[in-house]
Amino acid sequence: MRVWIDQDCCTGAGLCVDRCPDLFVVLDDGIGYVREPGGVVADPGRAIAVPIRREDDVIDAAEHCPGECIYLEAEPSGAEPDDADVIDADVVDSNRSLEGTSTARRRPLG
Repeated sequence: MRVWIDQDCCTGAGLCVDRCPDLFVVLDDGIGYVREPGGVVADPGRAIAVPIRREDDVIDAAEHCPGECIYLEAEPSGAEPDDADVIDADVVDSNRSLEGTSTARRRPLG
């Protein structure tokens, strides 16, 4: 999943920061931005990869945004999700049942 904010629609309410401070920030101009290493994304339409552990928080932020300015995009077909922050991830055999597996880590295999 990837995320970006349309600053032209942002109301500056800061609900995105409340829900996911790792990825969102409201700057002195009162507008929300997506954080990236070394700064913020100010280019409308330039999406940043969301770490899997933050996907639920980002979805929650987008659903509650009063300006409806947070946009989510699926990863391009064939792209691998950004798991750089996952350590010792379990490998799930595609032939094995996923029952009992946490929904927070469940994702399609393949």
